[in-house]
Formats: sequence, structure tokens, C-alpha cells
Amino acid sequence: MSPLRSKSSLAGLWFLAFCALALAVSQHFELALCADARHATLRELVRAERDAEVVFVGSSQTARGVMPALFDQRAKELLGRDVRSVNLSTFGNARHISYLTLERWLERHPSPSVVYVECGVLSDVPEYPHKTLTRFGKPLDALAMAWERPYEFIDGREFVRFEKSGAGFDMGGIFHAWSVAQLNVDLALDVLGRGPEDCVRTLANFALERGASPYWMPGEPKMRAEIARQVEERGYFRIELDSAEGSEAHRSVEKQAAAVSYERALAAEWKGSDDFADPARFRVTRLYAEKLARLCRERGIRLVFLDQPNFRGRPLRPAQIAFYRSLGELFLQDKSVLYREESFLDSGHLSVAGAEFASRALAEHFATLK
Repeated sequence: MSPLRSKSSLAGLWFLAFCALALAVSQHFELALCADARHATLRELVRAERDAEVVFVGSSQTARGVMPALFDQRAKELLGRDVRSVNLSTFGNARHISYLTLERWLERHPSPSVVYVECGVLSDVPEYPHKTLTRFGKPLDALAMAWERPYEFIDGREFVRFEKSGAGFDMGGIFHAWSVAQLNVDLALDVLGRGPEDCVRTLANFALERGASPYWMPGEPKMRAEIARQVEERGYFRIELDSAEGSEAHRSVEKQAAAVSYERALAAEWKGSDDFADPARFRVTRLYAEKLARLCRERGIRLVFLDQPNFRGRPLRPAQIAFYRSLGELFLQDKSVLYREESFLDSGHLSVAGAEFASRALAEHFATLK
């Protein structure tokens, strides 16, 4: 009897068929994004029928730092017509997630006129695979990842260990190159293997929620109500400075304000080595910025990189400024306002007052674009 007709071979083939079907279902309904309420929110925003003229993508700095309703209101005041924007940023997103999110948006909507992409000293640091990367990835992304091999280290700790000890005996970097290839292939396989996990988890959610919705983790009624309000208002939840959580978070701002004066922070320039200029560093940050630029060119979209500052922190490196201006435009936030203590909730995120100012300033920038 042919080996392919044995019971074990047939069982294996049926299992592969099941995995392929589960992957197709999971990708079609984007079930991987339902593993976390924040990504479920993003999924609902992307799938909403209304189009947008302006799209923002980035991490929590942009999610908390841009209020679409205020942006739209100020843009209408300046242009004399309705403008609709959408903030497709969520907490923990790095540059590669922003790229994959924008791809999803463009699959369902006409091209916006402008896309603002977050950059900055904090935003450009993550050059390792984010834990949510496999949720956002698609089969073609997985194949590209295996081919391009953009990720050298799984996380920052591994990078630090490599920097301190090197690769040991590794003539010509062969072992390190093999390790990089293995890491990227493993990541690609994680993307391709999510189908059964996503389907099973979603069915479990659906059962535990008694058919109310397959898209939420069990026991999240408060989060669900908050998300519904957020989507309706096209904004994101922000902690107030006068709340208990806000007071705790604001301590990092008070500490930084005591360490660095307002005047000194405004006058600060980048000092030290400009590691962004090193071709071996920030590979993923650069790669996905270039992919975003290419995607925007192909779709006739104006690309603006949005510098999101940290509170009285280091400014952009000269190489960062040159890099982003080579790909598109660069909008620098007005630090003379944002370096005030009331403008930041914590050292990396704007307060409500800071977000209101930044949103109106962005609308004024948008009104000048032709």
C-alpha cells in the first residue's frame, strides 16, 4: 500500500486541510485581533463603513495624543468644509503594526488624502518583534518576513546580551546569520499557525458570552461599554489628571520637571552618538517606514511623519530628521506648549489638555497642505 494511503498519512493530510481552512476563516474575519479588547476596537474602527480624509497610525502616544473629533472641528473652522479623520492607533503598537493596520484600512476604504505616521525618540526604539505581530500578520506578510529577515533579536534583553558578549566564535557571522534566519522563519510560522487557535478561542468567547458576541474576551462588560463609547466618539479613553490613576501616573512628569527645567528642555539639542545613522541599527524601524512611504506613493497619499515628544526628553536625532524628510514630510509638535507639566499625563503620554492642543495644531498643519 502506498505510504500516502496509510491511516497516519490521511490523518496528517486532514489535519493540514483543517489548519488551512481555520487560517482562511481566521484571516477573513480577523479573529486574531479579538484576542485583546484594544485590538477588537481597532478591528471595529477599520471595518466601519465611513471613510476618512485623514488617518493617524501609531502607538499609545498617538492614541492618547490625537482626538479626531477636535481635529475635525478645527479643520472645518479653517477650511470651511467637513473633514473626517480616524485614529487607528492603539497601545503597544510599533512601526510594523502601524504599517499592517494601514494596509487593512486601505483594503476597505478609498485612500485618504493624508496619513500621519508616528515617529519619535520613544516610537523608534522598538526594533524587535512585538508580541502582537503575529496577530496582525497575514500569509503574504509572513512570507515577506521569512524572505527579508528584518528581525535580529527577539527582544531588548537579547540585544543587550549580544552587545555585551558578542557572538563568541562566529567566523564571518555565520552562526548569527543562521540565528536571524531561524527567528524570522519562526515568526512567519507563528503567523501561519494562528488559524486553529483563533477559531477555537473565538468560539469559546461566543459560548461564554452566550451568543452576545464572539469578538470579546469573557468578563469584559466595563471594557465593552467603554469601547462602544470610544468608537462612537472616535476617540480613546484618557485618564484625567485629577483621578487616582492620573495622579499616580503624573509623578513621572513631576520627577522629570524637577530634573530638567522648561528652558533647558526647549534649548536642548541631540548630544552623543547618533546611533540612528548606523545602518545596522533600527533596521525594522527604517524598513517599515520605507514600506509605508512606498504604500502611500502607490495610493497617491500624502505622508507626514508625526514627531510625538516625551516630556522634556531628548529631541530627534539628526539622522532621524534627515531620514523621515527623505521619505515624506515631518511635523514637529510645538514643545513650547507641550513641555509644560499640565500637557503630559506621564512622561510618554499627553494629558487631555495636551491632546486637545496637539489635535488642534495638527488640524492647522493639515489646513496648510496643498
